[in-house]
Amino acid sequence: MPRHALGSRNPLHPDQLQRYMPQVQQQRQELRLVEAAWDNLALLSSLSSLSSKASANNDLARARHDFAALSAEMMQGLASEALKNVQEDLGSKAQMCIDIVVRNLFERSADIGFFATDAVLSQYLGQPEDADRTAMEQHLQAYASKYTVYRNIVLFDTQAQCQARLRYGDPTPDQASTADLAFLNRVVTNAGTYVQDYAVHGFCDPAQPTLVYAQSVSAPQGACGVLCLEFDLHDEAQSLFTSILDDGQHGDSAQALLALVDPDGRVIASSDALQLPMGWHLPGASAAGSFGLQHMGRRYMAVACDTTGFQGYTGLGWRGLALMPLDLAFDDEVQEEASALMQEAAGNADLLPAALRQIPLRSAAIQSALERSVWNGLLELNHVPSDGSGAQVRDVMFAKTLLSEIGVTAQKTAQAFSMALHDLHRVVMASTLRDTQSRTALAMQILDRNLYERANDCRWWALTAQFAETLQAGTPNCALSTQTLKTINALYTVYSCLVLFDRQGRVVAVSNDEYADQVGQVLDEAWVGATLRLGSSQDYAVSALEPSRFYPDAPTYIYSAAVRASASDAAPVLGGIAIVWDATAQMQSILADCATSLGPEDTLLFVDAQGAVVHSHGPRPADLTVLRTAQETAEPIVDLQGDLYGFGDANGPGYREFGGQNSYQHDLQCLALRRLCERQAKVPEVGSVQTTHHGTGNTATPSLQLATFSQGSYWLGLDATLIHMAAPDGKVLAASSVQAPFSGMVQVQNKVYPVLDLRNVVNDQSAMSPAADAARQLIVVQVPLENGSRVEFALRVDRLGAMLDLDRRQLQAINMPHNAAPSMVDAVVRFDAAAGETPGVLCQLSKTWLQYCVGTLRGDYSAQDLAQFQA
Repeated sequence: MPRHALGSRNPLHPDQLQRYMPQVQQQRQELRLVEAAWDNLALLSSLSSLSSKASANNDLARARHDFAALSAEMMQGLASEALKNVQEDLGSKAQMCIDIVVRNLFERSADIGFFATDAVLSQYLGQPEDADRTAMEQHLQAYASKYTVYRNIVLFDTQAQCQARLRYGDPTPDQASTADLAFLNRVVTNAGTYVQDYAVHGFCDPAQPTLVYAQSVSAPQGACGVLCLEFDLHDEAQSLFTSILDDGQHGDSAQALLALVDPDGRVIASSDALQLPMGWHLPGASAAGSFGLQHMGRRYMAVACDTTGFQGYTGLGWRGLALMPLDLAFDDEVQEEASALMQEAAGNADLLPAALRQIPLRSAAIQSALERSVWNGLLELNHVPSDGSGAQVRDVMFAKTLLSEIGVTAQKTAQAFSMALHDLHRVVMASTLRDTQSRTALAMQILDRNLYERANDCRWWALTAQFAETLQAGTPNCALSTQTLKTINALYTVYSCLVLFDRQGRVVAVSNDEYADQVGQVLDEAWVGATLRLGSSQDYAVSALEPSRFYPDAPTYIYSAAVRASASDAAPVLGGIAIVWDATAQMQSILADCATSLGPEDTLLFVDAQGAVVHSHGPRPADLTVLRTAQETAEPIVDLQGDLYGFGDANGPGYREFGGQNSYQHDLQCLALRRLCERQAKVPEVGSVQTTHHGTGNTATPSLQLATFSQGSYWLGLDATLIHMAAPDGKVLAASSVQAPFSGMVQVQNKVYPVLDLRNVVNDQSAMSPAADAARQLIVVQVPLENGSRVEFALRVDRLGAMLDLDRRQLQAINMPHNAAPSMVDAVVRFDAAAGETPGVLCQLSKTWLQYCVGTLRGDYSAQDLAQFQA
């Protein structure tokens, strides 16, 4: 059938994709509703000169403009991070596809090099008239039964005549076709070197391409034939696609498509042949990167990845490809209930990219400006001279109501931005946590596939005729077996040493001269006895993960298989072959490959069944107990010495017949830590800045207006008649003319005031975030003295709160002298949530204390402890 291209490579822009992002659309709608409320308030503020002046119409317009600009930037950031999140997820899957396949094919390149040197093959091809084809094919079957990754093995003579093959699939002619003949001639020309070829091979499957590894079989007189191993690519790819898509992490993983493509972007294998048929051409996949494409009336996002290679091997130039329909790519995942640490991390600006970290600060600055505007408007209304007319009373009440609504809208705006920021944080955190988990899964996939090869290698090599001959001869002349071991070890660089031993456990030959002194020594390790008791050529033994005389400096696995007198399982055991895995180099290589692009504070670990670290990449955590607890509770975030880390862990999934429930299991795990942010205390909320009435409704009851603000975790208030204005925070300059408790001088408009920073006089250990620092304000206080004059200074606070109209009887008087100075607090107001009020304790700053501060600028002044007032 014709294969049509899916279209050219189209770049992906967040602005064009926002319509596919339901979360972004929802946040956009919320912010638009708030913007509409600001428009209405601006209109209402123009209805009278008093309301216009009180609401500081210019401030209102500026805040409206700033919020609109920040809203657009927020939506852009949210869309960009959502796009980046999906691209990274698809890129991780595509990278995993190609890198795991290339590692697998690297092992095949070693297999063909070993198998083609099998003396049984050259002897068989050298005596065709006396050869027993059935016995030869049983010999091939014995090898194939150890490695289920091969779909077919075919042996040709020098005339391209098939002399032996595995009986898989439909019968094919023994005589090679013209195309096959050209391929076999190319293999002979490359004598001693393997050839990997993905094409249509008539001797495998004349209907579709197959992946074949081939090498000439050598005899003393020269090449005597060609051995071909057909890799079962389809089975391997489908198994790999299933394991990657079924990761249990992303709700939409099953909607993704995975594929392997050739250098031109043509599909070699895909997870869904109906949606993405084999042979289909994808022009955009002819180079690595992310792109959009149109396919069968549906738009997709795609990411293609080149392999990172393995030990210099890069395969055939293939790429991994992952695709996701755009209408599903940004569907919100089903969220489990977030833990306390997840909620804490989700509000930390350090999670955001550097370009977006200013958004919380700018939002806090705009919010602070509105709070000041409302405060100053309310303070100004308190000083409006009364002319006794009903119109003026109504105008004042309207202005107060307007200011109250501005405060409410400002709070709604802050909440809308908070929700949008929370979504932004959540997207970033979810991406980081998913990446953390996927790295552990990738590491365990690679490890299990690596150990699968080790379990098979020892059984393959136990079939080597030379080893049986050496052990049967019982002679110390083992030069041929030593050379064979060295040849194998040169092909398979993942081993530190190969060891041949007899039925008494005595070492007969080694591949590594460093351990030549072990020849003649008797091995008494448990795995040796287990090897000599194996029941069949399909069985193997594995040592514990521990140091060995052949690997003394670190723990490793030794895989071993019995060498028998013949291929029959009934044949007597002559000894065994042991292969010493170079665990340090291999595990460090796996961790390093899976840690690509991690930061210097991030860590990947292999741990054993007891939780002890076997190997690590990155700094090892001092306390592993925290990680074990996280595993038991499935907590994705851990606290390590005040820093929050994303945590991931994975067990070995097994591979094919290795590592399953009914086979050997190694019990290793991979753990990952990704630094998220430093822990920060939550900034306390003190309520909105609108006027609030808490009186009894009795007009004869004396009332009090308290201007409230926060300092750390405390809610404080001050009689509004003592306040001149609220002003933005400024730089405090040192001045020799002021002493404690004042910290210097600060400029407010055209005046310079002594400044009293409440952080210096209130004992509070609450940590402040950068956003909290950005919300700091100055309150210009006018303190009356006994002589009738007033002294002004600036009170520096963390945040402005509500203006409360209270019944004076709600104040509970307190008289607690603090050292020689009067108490900072002279009354408290307790609010009960059950009564529909904002819960909490409000502490009123004492006017006497303020008078003491301005009148006593000498001597010691210790910090005020407000905790006593909270009881």
